[in-house]
Amino acid sequence: MSESTFNKGFRSKLNDNEKIADFEEENILNIEKVIEKYNNYIYTILKNAIRDEEDIEEILSDVFTVLWKNYFKLDKNINIRAYLIGIAKNLIKKKYRNYMRDTENIDDMENAIGTDINIEELIEENEKSKIISILIDNMKTQEKQIFTMFYYKGNKVKEIAKLLNITETKVKVTLHRLRKQVKKNFKERGYDYGK
Repeated sequence: MSESTFNKGFRSKLNDNEKIADFEEENILNIEKVIEKYNNYIYTILKNAIRDEEDIEEILSDVFTVLWKNYFKLDKNINIRAYLIGIAKNLIKKKYRNYMRDTENIDDMENAIGTDINIEELIEENEKSKIISILIDNMKTQEKQIFTMFYYKGNKVKEIAKLLNITETKVKVTLHRLRKQVKKNFKERGYDYGK
């Protein structure tokens, strides 16, 4: 049985409309129930993208850990399957961004990840990360705080304003200006901001 057939088999058993709230018991997430239902499905997604079994197991564990850690901040009506897939994709990107920094041999990288991952896209993502890192290094302290809190820590505008003791408008204006800066730098180096 092919991976895609295997994957479709799992999907047919899952309810595409399930929300995080569907896995709550007495207003607490039943993480065991989530793992029981989605472990094989997320494993299959990871298996299609990554060859290294240790990496798969590590990311699989991290997917459910991220859900658990963020549970109290989440809208309980969001689609749980889509949320778990999003976490998995982000963790794959993060893993291989770090891997690219540690390797200079493209063959090593191709052996570590599955053929469904586009090497050129990963390299482009790495280059974009470098551009953003340089921009962050050159930001003023408060700009850096706002940018990292919003894009890396996932804080909302309201939370950032409260934590930094500034207005929400100032946060929005700063983020808008910084996004324009990132877009300009990407464009100058031939990258699309939307990717």
